[in-house]
Amino acid sequence: MYFAYVLEQSRKAKATRSAYEHVKSHMKSPLLPPVTIADFLLTDGVVVQQQDKHRVLNLRLHDEHLSPYLKSNASLFHLLMIDDKTETKIYRGENGWMLVFEGIQAQPKPFGQNGFDLR
Repeated sequence: MYFAYVLEQSRKAKATRSAYEHVKSHMKSPLLPPVTIADFLLTDGVVVQQQDKHRVLNLRLHDEHLSPYLKSNASLFHLLMIDDKTETKIYRGENGWMLVFEGIQAQPKPFGQNGFDLR
């Protein structure tokens, strides 16, 4: 499980809030129960459905990976590997929004004849 906590001061905050509100208003199932992830108390969680995953992908969180307004346990590699097959949840936090991603590979897959590139 990887997460990205977008603080309200971030450049991505408005887009993240918009995606969260859209997904929340169009969901049919109840909200997820409150959880605590990495010392952040999170409430009002929603699961992002397949038809709305493009909204999360369009946030381009990898642009903010060095920003002090994005708290994450994911490296740049993990943020780049987010795609429409990734299970995504969005929670509302005290000072921002938490995106939780599951199903991202932990490290790059080996490639080349011997499992690595000789370049």
